[in-house]
Amino acid sequence: MKNIAIIPARKNSQRIKNKNIKLFNNEPIIFWSIQAAIKSKLFKEIFVSTDSKKIANLSKKYGVNVLYPRQAKLSGSRATIIDVVKSEIKNLENQNYNFDNVCCIFPAAPLLKYNYLIKSYQLLKKKKSKGFIFVGNKVEKKILRSFYFKNEGLTFFKKNYINASTQDLPTPFIDAGQFYWGSKQLWKKSKSVFLKTSNIFLLDRSKSIDIDNISDWKEAKIYANK
Repeated sequence: MKNIAIIPARKNSQRIKNKNIKLFNNEPIIFWSIQAAIKSKLFKEIFVSTDSKKIANLSKKYGVNVLYPRQAKLSGSRATIIDVVKSEIKNLENQNYNFDNVCCIFPAAPLLKYNYLIKSYQLLKKKKSKGFIFVGNKVEKKILRSFYFKNEGLTFFKKNYINASTQDLPTPFIDAGQFYWGSKQLWKKSKSVFLKTSNIFLLDRSKSIDIDNISDWKEAKIYANK
């Protein structure tokens, strides 16, 4: 099977300035994703998709290919990962690249280990590409009884769980923001990674924290230094 990796790394980030190249343990954070992809030896080619010349040059320095410039409409905060990957698949097909599977690796995933990629790829093959494989964390069941406030006042996310006993609640999971595996054809036809046929590659938060804000960044540094 021919695999490629696509690392989508845009220049702007809303909560952490220049997040995708901000130094994490003395290296731009994207370095750790690139290094894990290279060490896994799973990929025929590794591409960084970006709208930043600086990120493109840095990625070339680390020995991977770049898809630059990314379309402006796919570089804003509203652009979805699946739309970016679909666009780059089409771009690569137009350049006559031949591949079967795509692993979308997030650029801000400094806790990513190459063996996570290998083990999750084995899961993808076992499931015969019927769905995506994504990294997830288990979270406390009590989140199912969480609520928010709107104009009408206090509102529960899941009303049917308000009075349920904790032991009767299903176990919830969240996307850890490390990588998504899927066949090329699945990427091309899907509107979301989270399909009924998709499967979770379960990791603890200490191994796969989704860095969305400064608090997450600081927490990831603690885990990395351990």
